[in-house]
Amino acid sequence: MSASGLMMRRSERHDVALPAKVRVAPEHRESVVYSKGVTDDGGWLEVELIDFSTGGFGFASSYFFPRGVVLEIKIGSPIETDDRILLECVIRVMRVQMTDRRPAYLCGASFASMNDEIQSQVEALLDELNGGELGGDAC
Repeated sequence: MSASGLMMRRSERHDVALPAKVRVAPEHRESVVYSKGVTDDGGWLEVELIDFSTGGFGFASSYFFPRGVVLEIKIGSPIETDDRILLECVIRVMRVQMTDRRPAYLCGASFASMNDEIQSQVEALLDELNGGELGGDAC
């Protein structure tokens, strides 16, 4: 927190538009259950990643996720011919806000755990966003 009392971001945030899939992590699957047919066979729901940083990210979803729920996420490439998974990890939803422009929820999430492999994926994705094929804008 700054001297003025405002919360300050600890890391640079990048505005992005990346396809992603999330599913409820095993430890919360009994608490958060979706109607049959909402998810694919693996339990995945499609979302759109809207910002990304070393501290976490934001995503837009047509589905509600309660604050504190742990999710698995896979972030893919927006390039049609590129089927790479750019990041696969476990996250915790920290905030949820319903949008007024379309029936959707804006979710803020942090990394539930960080290890060397996930850190490498995060750094590689940031490199892509900082001038690679995905070149995004930092805020």
